[in-house]
Amino acid sequence: MTKHTSLTFGLTTLLALSLMSCGSGSGGTTPPITPPGDTAGSPSSAPNTVSGRVLDTRGTPIAGALIWVLPAVTTGLVTVHTDVQGHYQSPALVNVPYRTYGYVQTEYHGQSFCLRLAADQLNEYDAFSPDPAGTVVRNFKVQLSGKIPDANTANRYFGAEVRLMHHTWRNDQQLAASDSAVEVTLVPDGALIDGSLGQTLVRSAKVGENFLYDIPIGHYNVTATEVHRDGTRTPLVLGEYQGPPSAQTTLDFLTSGGCGGSTSNVSRAFLYVARP
Repeated sequence: MTKHTSLTFGLTTLLALSLMSCGSGSGGTTPPITPPGDTAGSPSSAPNTVSGRVLDTRGTPIAGALIWVLPAVTTGLVTVHTDVQGHYQSPALVNVPYRTYGYVQTEYHGQSFCLRLAADQLNEYDAFSPDPAGTVVRNFKVQLSGKIPDANTANRYFGAEVRLMHHTWRNDQQLAASDSAVEVTLVPDGALIDGSLGQTLVRSAKVGENFLYDIPIGHYNVTATEVHRDGTRTPLVLGEYQGPPSAQTTLDFLTSGGCGGSTSNVSRAFLYVARP
């Protein structure tokens, strides 16, 4: 506790009262993401609010998207959801700086993913103070790849992450050389999580680095090749830890946790590789 405890408590209380006035709860627990009633039209320009719209990758409005309005200098949380036209508007906010975060929950290959939404403009990641003359606009969109501008750690992307594991399934097998790189080709098998067809990806990582970043969430057929320092190439076998390995395998991503935070709820995927 600091000498500002009483101020923080007061601001948090006001935030909670604001949230209660619109029929929602506040705190660290994410409420279920369920589409609200059939509400049309854009939000009003009510003072001291934040409002905006959420669109998918085709520009279609998303109903039921979750918006966090998070104070930048104290505790508390205001949550709202988009209507059937993709619009949202917060209740009146107390005069402290805020940041907004957006999430959309979607089913894909039998799992429930919660995707972190991208801000429509780069400056919309910045903190804002409520405007007594009207609403502050923060729009969001689905984005499957690209660096997350407001992430507080390195290598945080809208796409998922794959770690290459060098592993042998037989005693006579060899690993890729320590001065080689592993080139991985990922071919989408069906639509990506947003319904788009996707495209073939070719990513590489030096042995010892072993991470492939920013892979759009999808179901992939995967092959791997060792690229030697002199440029020659050796096909690799790959698969799961228990095996058996093969010249081609499939790759799926799994969920981890619920909505909230700076990234989507996607676990790191693993690919085990070795020489044939």
